[in-house]
Amino acid sequence: MNFHIEEIQTGNKAAWDAFVRESSQGSLFSTFLWKKILEAGIPFKQRIYALYEKDQILGGVVLTEKKQLGHYTALNALLSPYLGFLLLPSASTKISDKLSKEHEVLSSLIKFLEKRYAQIDLNNAPELNDVRPFIQRHWQTIPRYTYYLNLANLNALWENFDGSVRRIIKKAQTSGLHVSHITGHPTEIFSLLEATWGKHSDINPIPESLVREIVTSGDLESQRIVIGAHTPEGKLISVIVCLWDWNRAYYLIAASEPEHLSTGVNSLLIWELAGYLSKIPVTQLDFIGGNIPNIARFKETFNPQLINYYRTERWNSLLFKMIKKAGQYILRR
Repeated sequence: MNFHIEEIQTGNKAAWDAFVRESSQGSLFSTFLWKKILEAGIPFKQRIYALYEKDQILGGVVLTEKKQLGHYTALNALLSPYLGFLLLPSASTKISDKLSKEHEVLSSLIKFLEKRYAQIDLNNAPELNDVRPFIQRHWQTIPRYTYYLNLANLNALWENFDGSVRRIIKKAQTSGLHVSHITGHPTEIFSLLEATWGKHSDINPIPESLVREIVTSGDLESQRIVIGAHTPEGKLISVIVCLWDWNRAYYLIAASEPEHLSTGVNSLLIWELAGYLSKIPVTQLDFIGGNIPNIARFKETFNPQLINYYRTERWNSLLFKMIKKAGQYILRR
Protein backbone atom coordinates (compact mmCIF):
# COMPACT_ATOMS: atom_id res chain seq x y z
CA MET A 1 0.00 0.00 0.00
CA ASN A 2 1.14 3.54 -0.72
CA PHE A 3 1.01 4.86 2.85
CA HIS A 4 2.78 7.89 4.26
CA ILE A 5 2.87 9.20 7.83
CA GLU A 6 2.85 12.85 8.85
CA GLU A 7 2.74 14.65 12.17
CA ILE A 8 -0.46 16.62 12.68
CA GLN A 9 0.15 20.34 13.03
CA THR A 10 -2.25 23.27 13.43
CA GLY A 11 -2.84 23.49 9.68
CA ASN A 12 -4.33 19.99 9.40
CA LYS A 13 -6.02 19.74 12.81
CA ALA A 14 -9.52 19.98 11.31
CA ALA A 15 -8.97 16.91 9.14
CA TRP A 16 -7.50 15.04 12.10
CA ASP A 17 -10.38 15.90 14.43
CA ALA A 18 -12.90 14.83 11.77
CA PHE A 19 -11.07 11.49 11.54
CA VAL A 20 -11.10 11.13 15.36
CA ARG A 21 -14.88 11.53 15.43
CA GLU A 22 -15.26 8.88 12.74
CA SER A 23 -12.83 6.42 14.31
CA SER A 24 -14.23 3.82 16.72
CA GLN A 25 -11.19 4.44 18.94
CA GLY A 26 -11.60 8.22 18.87
CA SER A 27 -12.28 10.26 21.99
CA LEU A 28 -11.72 13.71 23.42
CA PHE A 29 -8.23 12.54 24.42
CA SER A 30 -7.25 11.95 20.78
CA THR A 31 -8.22 15.43 19.59
CA PHE A 32 -6.03 18.39 18.79
CA LEU A 33 -7.86 20.29 21.56
CA TRP A 34 -6.60 17.81 24.17
CA LYS A 35 -3.08 18.15 22.78
CA LYS A 36 -3.42 21.91 23.39
CA ILE A 37 -4.67 21.35 26.96
CA LEU A 38 -1.82 18.98 27.80
CA GLU A 39 0.91 21.13 26.34
CA ALA A 40 -0.36 24.09 28.35
CA GLY A 41 -0.32 22.03 31.55
CA ILE A 42 2.75 19.79 31.38
CA PRO A 43 6.27 20.36 29.98
CA PHE A 44 6.23 17.56 27.41
CA LYS A 45 5.47 17.50 23.71
CA GLN A 46 2.26 15.80 22.61
CA ARG A 47 2.63 14.08 19.24
CA ILE A 48 -0.11 13.09 16.82
CA TYR A 49 0.98 11.02 13.83
CA ALA A 50 -1.49 10.30 11.02
CA LEU A 51 -1.17 7.60 8.38
CA TYR A 52 -2.45 8.65 4.97
CA GLU A 53 -3.34 6.84 1.79
CA LYS A 54 -3.22 9.66 -0.74
CA ASP A 55 -5.17 12.43 1.05
CA GLN A 56 -7.27 10.20 3.34
CA ILE A 57 -6.33 9.49 6.97
CA LEU A 58 -6.64 5.75 7.59
CA GLY A 59 -5.14 5.64 11.06
CA GLY A 60 -3.02 7.41 13.60
CA VAL A 61 -1.34 7.33 16.98
CA VAL A 62 -1.37 9.83 19.86
CA LEU A 63 1.35 9.96 22.51
CA THR A 64 3.36 12.01 24.96
CA GLU A 65 7.00 12.34 23.97
CA LYS A 66 9.60 12.48 26.74
CA LYS A 67 13.37 12.44 26.58
CA GLN A 68 14.71 10.22 29.33
CA LEU A 69 18.36 9.24 29.86
CA GLY A 70 19.17 10.53 26.40
CA HIS A 71 16.45 8.47 24.68
CA TYR A 72 13.06 9.50 23.32
CA THR A 73 10.06 7.64 24.72
CA ALA A 74 6.39 7.51 23.66
CA LEU A 75 4.18 7.32 26.75
CA ASN A 76 0.73 7.90 28.15
CA ALA A 77 -0.12 11.43 29.22
CA LEU A 78 -1.28 12.34 32.73
CA LEU A 79 -5.08 12.45 33.15
CA SER A 80 -5.49 10.96 29.67
CA PRO A 81 -7.07 7.52 30.02
CA TYR A 82 -6.71 6.55 26.34
CA LEU A 83 -4.19 7.69 23.77
CA GLY A 84 -2.59 5.15 21.47
CA PHE A 85 -3.78 3.90 18.10
CA LEU A 86 -6.84 4.84 16.03
CA LEU A 87 -8.30 3.34 12.86
CA LEU A 88 -10.75 4.50 10.22
CA PRO A 89 -13.80 2.19 10.15
CA SER A 90 -13.76 -0.10 7.14
CA ALA A 91 -16.43 0.23 4.46
CA SER A 92 -15.97 -3.41 3.50
CA THR A 93 -18.56 -6.02 4.48
CA LYS A 94 -15.93 -8.78 4.24
CA ILE A 95 -14.09 -9.40 7.48
CA SER A 96 -10.99 -10.61 5.63
CA ASP A 97 -10.70 -7.30 3.74
CA LYS A 98 -11.48 -5.26 6.85
CA LEU A 99 -8.90 -7.00 9.04
CA SER A 100 -6.26 -7.06 6.32
CA LYS A 101 -6.45 -3.27 5.89
CA GLU A 102 -6.52 -2.61 9.65
CA HIS A 103 -3.50 -4.85 10.20
CA GLU A 104 -1.58 -3.09 7.43
CA VAL A 105 -2.32 0.31 8.95
CA LEU A 106 -1.39 -0.80 12.47
CA SER A 107 1.79 -2.55 11.30
CA SER A 108 2.92 0.60 9.48
CA LEU A 109 2.32 2.76 12.55
CA ILE A 110 4.01 0.23 14.83
CA LYS A 111 7.15 0.11 12.66
CA PHE A 112 7.15 3.91 12.47
CA LEU A 113 7.21 4.20 16.29
CA GLU A 114 9.82 1.47 16.69
CA LYS A 115 12.28 3.49 14.62
CA ARG A 116 11.80 6.62 16.75
CA TYR A 117 11.41 5.60 20.37
CA ALA A 118 13.45 3.51 22.81
CA GLN A 119 10.31 2.81 24.85
CA ILE A 120 6.67 2.83 23.75
CA ASP A 121 3.97 2.40 26.40
CA LEU A 122 0.41 3.38 25.45
CA ASN A 123 -3.09 2.75 26.78
CA ASN A 124 -5.45 2.22 23.86
CA ALA A 125 -9.18 2.81 23.69
CA PRO A 126 -11.36 -0.22 24.53
CA GLU A 127 -12.52 -0.30 20.91
CA LEU A 128 -9.03 -1.43 19.80
CA ASN A 129 -9.63 -5.11 20.46
CA ASP A 130 -7.54 -6.85 17.78
CA VAL A 131 -3.95 -6.64 19.00
CA ARG A 132 -2.43 -9.34 16.79
CA PRO A 133 -0.26 -6.86 14.84
CA PHE A 134 1.41 -5.93 18.16
CA ILE A 135 1.93 -9.55 19.15
CA GLN A 136 3.46 -10.31 15.76
CA ARG A 137 5.98 -7.48 16.32
CA HIS A 138 6.80 -8.90 19.80
CA TRP A 139 5.14 -6.11 21.77
CA GLN A 140 3.67 -6.75 25.19
CA THR A 141 -0.13 -6.53 25.12
CA ILE A 142 -1.39 -6.16 28.68
CA PRO A 143 -5.12 -6.37 29.46
CA ARG A 144 -6.39 -3.47 31.58
CA TYR A 145 -9.86 -2.76 32.92
CA THR A 146 -12.30 0.06 33.43
CA TYR A 147 -16.02 0.30 34.22
CA TYR A 148 -18.90 1.88 32.30
CA LEU A 149 -21.94 3.16 34.16
CA ASN A 150 -25.21 3.21 32.19
CA LEU A 151 -27.01 6.54 32.75
CA ALA A 152 -29.90 6.03 30.34
CA ASN A 153 -32.40 5.30 33.14
CA LEU A 154 -31.70 6.91 36.52
CA ASN A 155 -34.38 4.91 38.34
CA ALA A 156 -32.92 1.64 37.07
CA LEU A 157 -29.44 2.87 37.91
CA TRP A 158 -30.48 3.61 41.51
CA GLU A 159 -32.15 0.24 41.94
CA ASN A 160 -29.06 -1.55 40.63
CA PHE A 161 -26.73 0.06 43.16
CA ASP A 162 -25.71 -2.14 46.07
CA GLY A 163 -28.06 -1.58 48.99
CA SER A 164 -25.15 -0.28 51.04
CA VAL A 165 -24.49 2.46 48.45
CA ARG A 166 -28.10 3.62 48.52
CA ARG A 167 -27.98 3.81 52.31
CA ILE A 168 -24.67 5.73 52.24
CA ILE A 169 -26.07 8.25 49.74
CA LYS A 170 -29.23 8.80 51.76
CA LYS A 171 -27.15 9.31 54.89
CA ALA A 172 -24.88 11.80 53.12
CA GLN A 173 -27.89 13.72 51.81
CA THR A 174 -29.00 14.42 55.40
CA SER A 175 -25.54 15.19 56.79
CA GLY A 176 -25.60 18.92 56.11
CA LEU A 177 -23.19 18.79 53.19
CA HIS A 178 -23.85 21.30 50.42
CA VAL A 179 -23.38 19.92 46.89
CA SER A 180 -23.09 22.30 43.95
CA HIS A 181 -21.49 22.87 40.57
CA ILE A 182 -18.36 24.91 41.02
CA THR A 183 -16.23 26.90 38.60
CA GLY A 184 -12.57 27.67 38.98
CA HIS A 185 -11.01 26.83 42.38
CA PRO A 186 -8.01 25.00 40.83
CA THR A 187 -5.85 25.51 43.93
CA GLU A 188 -8.48 24.02 46.24
CA ILE A 189 -9.04 21.10 43.87
CA PHE A 190 -5.30 20.48 43.66
CA SER A 191 -5.05 20.53 47.47
CA LEU A 192 -7.72 17.83 47.68
CA LEU A 193 -5.82 15.81 45.08
CA GLU A 194 -2.64 16.12 47.15
CA ALA A 195 -4.54 14.94 50.24
CA THR A 196 -6.00 11.97 48.35
CA TRP A 197 -2.57 10.79 47.19
CA GLY A 198 -1.09 11.48 50.62
CA LYS A 199 -3.64 9.16 52.21
CA HIS A 200 -1.81 6.27 50.53
CA SER A 201 1.63 7.75 51.31
CA ASP A 202 2.18 8.34 47.60
CA ILE A 203 3.54 11.37 45.78
CA ASN A 204 0.98 13.08 43.57
CA PRO A 205 2.37 12.96 39.99
CA ILE A 206 -0.19 15.44 38.62
CA PRO A 207 1.06 19.05 38.54
CA GLU A 208 -1.16 21.92 39.63
CA SER A 209 -0.65 23.53 36.22
CA LEU A 210 -2.46 20.63 34.51
CA VAL A 211 -5.32 20.64 37.02
CA ARG A 212 -5.66 24.38 36.51
CA GLU A 213 -5.78 24.03 32.74
CA ILE A 214 -8.43 21.30 32.83
CA VAL A 215 -10.76 23.02 35.31
CA THR A 216 -10.47 26.57 33.96
CA SER A 217 -9.87 26.28 30.20
CA GLY A 218 -12.58 28.01 28.21
CA ASP A 219 -12.07 25.45 25.44
CA LEU A 220 -13.54 22.76 27.71
CA GLU A 221 -16.37 24.82 29.17
CA SER A 222 -19.12 23.16 27.11
CA GLN A 223 -17.97 19.63 27.98
CA ARG A 224 -16.91 19.91 31.62
CA ILE A 225 -18.65 19.70 34.96
CA VAL A 226 -17.03 20.12 38.36
CA ILE A 227 -19.18 19.00 41.28
CA GLY A 228 -18.05 19.78 44.81
CA ALA A 229 -19.25 19.16 48.34
CA HIS A 230 -18.84 21.79 51.07
CA THR A 231 -19.26 21.49 54.82
CA PRO A 232 -21.91 23.71 56.50
CA GLU A 233 -19.00 26.06 57.24
CA GLY A 234 -18.26 26.36 53.51
CA LYS A 235 -15.10 24.25 53.27
CA LEU A 236 -14.64 22.25 50.06
CA ILE A 237 -14.03 18.63 51.11
CA SER A 238 -14.67 16.58 47.96
CA VAL A 239 -14.75 17.15 44.23
CA ILE A 240 -15.30 15.35 40.93
CA VAL A 241 -14.07 16.76 37.62
CA CYS A 242 -15.85 15.15 34.68
CA LEU A 243 -15.41 15.72 30.94
CA TRP A 244 -17.40 14.32 28.04
CA ASP A 245 -17.29 13.92 24.28
CA TRP A 246 -19.61 12.58 21.57
CA ASN A 247 -19.43 9.03 23.01
CA ARG A 248 -19.44 9.19 26.80
CA ALA A 249 -18.38 11.05 29.95
CA TYR A 250 -15.12 10.47 31.82
CA TYR A 251 -14.66 10.43 35.61
CA LEU A 252 -11.36 12.23 35.30
CA ILE A 253 -10.49 13.60 38.75
CA ALA A 254 -11.98 12.54 42.08
CA ALA A 255 -10.46 13.84 45.30
CA SER A 256 -11.55 14.15 48.92
CA GLU A 257 -10.18 15.04 52.32
CA PRO A 258 -9.51 11.64 53.95
CA GLU A 259 -11.11 12.61 57.28
CA HIS A 260 -14.47 13.19 55.57
CA LEU A 261 -14.68 9.90 53.66
CA SER A 262 -16.89 8.35 56.33
CA THR A 263 -19.65 10.84 55.47
CA GLY A 264 -20.30 9.03 52.18
CA VAL A 265 -19.49 12.18 50.22
CA ASN A 266 -17.83 10.27 47.35
CA SER A 267 -20.92 8.19 46.69
CA LEU A 268 -23.16 11.24 46.99
CA LEU A 269 -21.16 13.16 44.38
CA ILE A 270 -21.23 10.23 41.96
CA TRP A 271 -25.03 10.10 42.24
CA GLU A 272 -25.30 13.86 41.73
CA LEU A 273 -22.99 13.61 38.73
CA ALA A 274 -25.10 10.83 37.19
CA GLY A 275 -28.20 13.01 37.53
CA TYR A 276 -26.51 15.95 35.84
CA LEU A 277 -25.08 13.93 32.96
CA SER A 278 -28.39 12.21 32.24
CA LYS A 279 -29.95 15.61 31.52
CA ILE A 280 -27.34 16.67 28.90
CA PRO A 281 -27.95 13.86 27.89
CA VAL A 282 -24.90 11.64 28.28
CA THR A 283 -25.89 8.01 28.62
CA GLN A 284 -22.58 6.44 29.65
CA LEU A 285 -19.92 7.28 32.22
CA ASP A 286 -16.42 5.78 32.03
CA PHE A 287 -15.32 5.32 35.63
CA ILE A 288 -11.65 5.43 34.45
CA GLY A 289 -9.91 2.38 35.76
CA GLY A 290 -10.60 -0.86 37.55
CA ASN A 291 -7.02 -2.01 38.08
CA ILE A 292 -6.31 -1.04 41.70
CA PRO A 293 -8.16 -3.56 43.92
CA ASN A 294 -9.55 -1.26 46.63
CA ILE A 295 -10.66 1.39 44.10
CA ALA A 296 -12.17 -1.31 41.87
CA ARG A 297 -14.18 -2.70 44.79
CA PHE A 298 -15.61 0.76 45.53
CA LYS A 299 -16.67 1.28 41.90
CA GLU A 300 -18.19 -2.20 41.69
CA THR A 301 -20.76 -1.25 44.33
CA PHE A 302 -22.40 0.95 41.67
CA ASN A 303 -22.98 -2.16 39.51
CA PRO A 304 -21.15 -0.95 36.39
CA GLN A 305 -20.15 -2.93 33.29
CA LEU A 306 -16.59 -4.26 33.26
CA ILE A 307 -14.70 -3.17 30.12
CA ASN A 308 -11.35 -4.44 28.80
CA TYR A 309 -8.74 -2.34 27.03
CA TYR A 310 -5.09 -2.95 26.11
CA ARG A 311 -1.84 -1.39 27.16
CA THR A 312 0.71 -1.95 24.39
CA GLU A 313 4.39 -1.77 25.29
CA ARG A 314 7.68 -2.17 23.46
CA TRP A 315 11.29 -1.62 24.53
CA ASN A 316 13.73 -1.12 21.66
CA SER A 317 16.84 -0.83 23.85
CA LEU A 318 17.57 -3.51 26.45
CA LEU A 319 20.23 -1.34 28.10
CA PHE A 320 17.83 1.60 28.37
CA LYS A 321 15.21 -0.70 29.88
CA MET A 322 17.64 -2.05 32.49
CA ILE A 323 18.82 1.42 33.50
CA LYS A 324 15.31 2.86 33.69
CA LYS A 325 13.92 -0.09 35.65
CA ALA A 326 16.83 0.11 38.08
CA GLY A 327 16.19 3.81 38.63
CA GLN A 328 12.48 3.17 39.28
CA TYR A 329 13.39 0.46 41.82
CA ILE A 330 15.78 2.76 43.67
CA LEU A 331 13.17 5.55 43.82
CA ARG A 332 10.60 3.16 45.32
CA ARG A 333 12.93 1.96 48.10
